[in-house]
Amino acid sequence: MGVREVSLRYCNVAGDEVTTTWREARAELIVEGLPVRIPPSYRGQGNYPGLFWSATNRRTLVYESLLELDRLWLADFDPTVVGIATQPFQITGSGTGAQPSHVPDVLLVHVDRTVTLVDVKPAEFLDKPAVRAQFDWTRGLCRDKGWGYEVFSGGDPVVLRNIKAVAVGRRSERLPTGVLDRARAVLAPGDVTLSEAIARKPSTCGDASWRVAVLGCLWRGEAMADLRRPLGMETVLTYSAGVPV
Repeated sequence: MGVREVSLRYCNVAGDEVTTTWREARAELIVEGLPVRIPPSYRGQGNYPGLFWSATNRRTLVYESLLELDRLWLADFDPTVVGIATQPFQITGSGTGAQPSHVPDVLLVHVDRTVTLVDVKPAEFLDKPAVRAQFDWTRGLCRDKGWGYEVFSGGDPVVLRNIKAVAVGRRSERLPTGVLDRARAVLAPGDVTLSEAIARKPSTCGDASWRVAVLGCLWRGEAMADLRRPLGMETVLTYSAGVPV
């Protein structure tokens, strides 16, 4: 099936349905829109849908499973990602006979304007013929369009736990004026442990606000740490000079 025979349906930012061709679809418009479908919720279901507030988009996204939620945490923490959409569109073949149709899970737009389409699926399902066929079809379409394609079956649990801990700093704009700048100043001279950074709290700042400010520097990429190891008070924070604020 050629790319020209594939149609794409998405909902724009106003909630209107738009139908176009796969070739003509524009990721920068799709990522600003609404989900093309809302994951169902019913008694006894095996997955857990919900809502995720994205610091990247500054809005709430739907997710269909906890595995998909993990991928959203990774995307929201990724400094190269500038746009995230979930259940972003439906692609359908338009030839004769039975045609493939698919709603991918996540669309990512990166700072360099490249695009990654993500399908989320537990590893135990990846060898099923129907799943392989669907993903192979989608991967081929992405290759023709110049998009990246990823099948996500899980991330490093330590990294994910750390990202969720650091996420307390996602809303650092709500801190009292000047607190974030003070946290940057504490981190700027060189490597410090998290314990040392916390201990350097200004006397005029509350404990909770100071922790949010320090972790906010980690979330924003203004400080770096090895998140492959469990985050603790002895974790070393390294200042990232030149990172835009």
